[in-house]
Amino acid sequence: MQTVPSRLLLKSNGLKRHTKQHKAANAMQSQNKILLVDADSTIPNIALMKLAAYYKQVDIVKCNISYYPHKRKDVVVNAVGYDKVFVSAIFFSTPNHLKVTNCNCIEYGGSAYSITKKLPDEVIAWKSDYSIYPNADTSYGFLTRGCFRNCEFCIVRQKEGNIHLDESVEKIVQHKQVKFLDNNFLCHPQADEILQRLVAHKIRFQFNQGLDIRLVTDENARLLSQADYIGSYIFAFDNVSDEDIIVNKLGILKKHSTSNWACKFFIYCHPEMDIVNSVCYRVNWCKANQVLPYLMRDISCWDSDESGFYTDLGAWANQPGIFKNMSFEEFMYKRCPSNELRQQRSIATYNEGKQDASKWQRIVDDKSLQLAAEAEQLTTDDFNDLII
Repeated sequence: MQTVPSRLLLKSNGLKRHTKQHKAANAMQSQNKILLVDADSTIPNIALMKLAAYYKQVDIVKCNISYYPHKRKDVVVNAVGYDKVFVSAIFFSTPNHLKVTNCNCIEYGGSAYSITKKLPDEVIAWKSDYSIYPNADTSYGFLTRGCFRNCEFCIVRQKEGNIHLDESVEKIVQHKQVKFLDNNFLCHPQADEILQRLVAHKIRFQFNQGLDIRLVTDENARLLSQADYIGSYIFAFDNVSDEDIIVNKLGILKKHSTSNWACKFFIYCHPEMDIVNSVCYRVNWCKANQVLPYLMRDISCWDSDESGFYTDLGAWANQPGIFKNMSFEEFMYKRCPSNELRQQRSIATYNEGKQDASKWQRIVDDKSLQLAAEAEQLTTDDFNDLII
């Protein structure tokens, strides 16, 4: 278990405010000693940056608790001397690995603790204070919140409701580039108008949570092609049943872009999905259509009998240079050159689907018995020959 010492705290002096109202509010707010705890964010945490702007003088500690089960660590934050602590966590597993001590006033927020809790309006109104993330070179924010869809594996509709405008471009952008966190930007009626503004003002941007390819039109595809876009256009291919409409919309996108591999598709996978006809089918579809996949494994993949396969498939599919130029079989031979069983099992799963774990355990046991039998046959002279 890791205890976070006070020397790791980063201080923030907040943003300068010039109105009498802001000065008066800050004078009152700065009387409290505030600690912000970023439990697991991999990018600047918007909620914490708004709290930093509102309270003006805060300390922050970053725990870096991982989403991945094998990388998680237990963290204890000693909040002695603080009047109030705000904890923000995204991943549902994080609360099991975080403890805050020595403070009687702690507020917990973020999806890990509640999908309905929101910051007060007077805090949301402030512009994000990036001084608590001094190395940030990219702005983050939501142009829109919510979604008109209600996918079974997604909490956005539950958490944020139907699609609606959130913050303006001007309020979000504070760096030379920006990554918008919208969950379904294209479904908003003003999406084309906002894209036009982004293009006109030459803002370098990306929708890093992906865009809904089913909502691509000739107009928004044209605007995206004119934009100073960061990296690949990101979409999702969640269901094989969407293949026909995705092929149609991909054709519209490619009409406005001459570059192959310019699009990336999130490929969500879950142990209950058919490996060959759903997971591998969608990944191979990406290769056939010269678009990049990004395998998004549900957390339950790590506890499944095929956990090793999902790791191998992700290692292949999520590395563009390897994915473009090497088959999965070739990749496995290079990935595990001395582990023939790992090669065989992952390749068999890729081609045939879920494997009987007991079958592969028997192979391992048989191999162990064979090695033991061979060892028993060695004589003393044989051992002497082996000594260098």
